[in-house]
Amino acid sequence: MTAQQRPPVFELHIRPLFRLLDRAHMLSLVTPGIDLWDLDTVWAAREEILTRLRGEGSLNMPGLPVGGPWPAEWIALFERWIATGSDTTPGHHLVVTKPDQAYEWKNLGGERRRLSAMVTAPTEGCRVWFELDAVAAGRRDYTLHLEPAFPGPPADPTPVRATEHLLRSEVERVTVRDADGTQELVVP
Repeated sequence: MTAQQRPPVFELHIRPLFRLLDRAHMLSLVTPGIDLWDLDTVWAAREEILTRLRGEGSLNMPGLPVGGPWPAEWIALFERWIATGSDTTPGHHLVVTKPDQAYEWKNLGGERRRLSAMVTAPTEGCRVWFELDAVAAGRRDYTLHLEPAFPGPPADPTPVRATEHLLRSEVERVTVRDADGTQELVVP
C-alpha cells in the first residue's frame, strides 16, 4: 500500500470483530464481565483482551471450540487501534453528532429522495454520515456519526454534509439518533 493506512475505528473495524457469542462469553464467564461492544469498557480492558487474543498463558479468546483463535492480522488491527489512543483517551472512535439545522429532504424525481444534514465538524478531514442501524417494513433507523480526523489537526470548524438516498416506495418513516436524541422523520 503506497498511502498511509487508514486508522482503525472502534465502531467500524474493532467492534465487528467481536461476535455476539464472544460478547456473551466475556460478560458471563469473566469476572468482572467485559462488554466487548462498549468502547469505554474495551478501552479499559484492552491489555487483558489483547492477552486473551494472543492466547498467552491459559487465557484465550475466542476459544478453539467456538471459532477461535483470531487470525494474526486481526490481532495486529486491534494493536493498531490501541496505538491510536492514550491512557486518558480511548482509541479512534466515532462521535454521535447533530445537525446544525433541521434535517433536509430533497425530491430527486419519481420515488427517489435524499435526506441530508449539515454538521459543523471540529476540524478539516472529518467525515459525517448516516449509519444504517435497522431496517423494517416501511422504515429505516440511522445514527448520525462523525469520524474525527486522525491525528487531530488544529481546531478549524468546517461544514460537512451527510446524505442518504431512499426510495419513497420502500420507506415511509426514518428515525435518526443524533446528539440531541431520537428524531422521527416522515419521508415526503
